[in-house]
Amino acid sequence: IRQIEEGEILLLGKNLPHTRQRDREYYLQNEDQFPESIVIQFKEDFLGTTFFHLRDFQHVGEMLHRALRGIKFIGTIRNEIGEKLQAIKHEHGAASIIMLLSLLDLMARSNEYSYLNVSHYDSDVHEKASQKINKVYHFTIEHFRKPITLAEVASLTNHSPAAFCRYFKTRTRKSYFQYLTEIRIAFACEQLRDGNLDVGQVCLNSGFNNLSNFHKQFKKIIKSTPSEYQKRSMMKVAACGIN
Repeated sequence: IRQIEEGEILLLGKNLPHTRQRDREYYLQNEDQFPESIVIQFKEDFLGTTFFHLRDFQHVGEMLHRALRGIKFIGTIRNEIGEKLQAIKHEHGAASIIMLLSLLDLMARSNEYSYLNVSHYDSDVHEKASQKINKVYHFTIEHFRKPITLAEVASLTNHSPAAFCRYFKTRTRKSYFQYLTEIRIAFACEQLRDGNLDVGQVCLNSGFNNLSNFHKQFKKIIKSTPSEYQKRSMMKVAACGIN
């Protein structure tokens, strides 16, 4: 769950729920401008189930597994990846497959990247989820910053609140509000890493209306306080700047 950035290069693992949002102030000032993107989608086994286990492509397979956390490429590698993405648009058939492999090889060998999430997303659960549960995922990602009631999400799957709780936990191995909290904390981490807002503002922006509860849930999931997390993140940014 992130703001759209100009020139960003992302690699998202299979079935990783995500949304890209525009900065509200920018949108109000540039209503006639729409973001454009190049998207390549492919199945992990499009070349066979063992292809990315071969020695020459094992590094690519390892990257695809890491992409379950979401990968954002940074630094000078972005320009090279961007040029290859532009070139692939004009290719077809075998040539496009060869260029895709070349692109994946380039990305897998690079160390200019950061992760979007603190942990892997449980894609197996998502793959087995029904169309109904997907409605819940998408609704939550779009509305997590607002108050959400159990009755509201239960109506998406035509369940009573009590039945929905059992339904959701059976399919995800967690309660709905645990899932909602994880979404909110992930968004809070992103805002804290940016370093432009204080903890109180991040709390409200992430859908929490109680600062003490925000601290409690953040520490439970991230194993540190929001302030400690922000301080560590800023120190990393400063270290990268020195290098």
